[in-house]
Amino acid sequence: MDTSPEQLAIAIGKAMNGGAGTSYEALSLCQGGGHVERYAISANPRGFTWSATRLSDGSTQSFDPRTLTLDTDAGQRVMSIEQIPRSFPESVQLAFPLSLPIWGRDMDNYHPMAMEVKGADTTLLLRHRADPTIFGSFTFETESGIAKSYFTPSEVRKLERESKPDDGGIDFGFMAGHGQSLPPGVR
Repeated sequence: MDTSPEQLAIAIGKAMNGGAGTSYEALSLCQGGGHVERYAISANPRGFTWSATRLSDGSTQSFDPRTLTLDTDAGQRVMSIEQIPRSFPESVQLAFPLSLPIWGRDMDNYHPMAMEVKGADTTLLLRHRADPTIFGSFTFETESGIAKSYFTPSEVRKLERESKPDDGGIDFGFMAGHGQSLPPGVR
């Protein structure tokens, strides 16, 4: 882990960019409070557009930055500029890293305190604002800045941009929640 302010600042800058020059499709896994959801997402961070389909029921959400409209199966909601991206749903938070509560802003629960580069990825070590004994992590592709995962004791977000050969599932290392792991059949 590197705690030098210079290297941490460089890593934070890359992470906040969120792969702004890249459009992509991915599988998004979100877990919190014992609840697990998977989404198929399409994201264009530079264009600030996205769509998400919940795989369990097929419900959809999308965002139109021209009209600041969040479109869901339940209807449309116009958002104010102050709500963006903080109000983006969990399914697309990794595509828009500023929506995560990890940057040390007044409304954030965590702040980056160290970084580590391993292979093609950079991981930011996060420390909880109110309880310095609680840690999390945020991992992104070093070259592109595209987020890969966000882990805290209470939340997990993970993006899978490539389908892998049958590898028996996805290993997240640990799971957050209330003592529950992924339900049977969820890979």
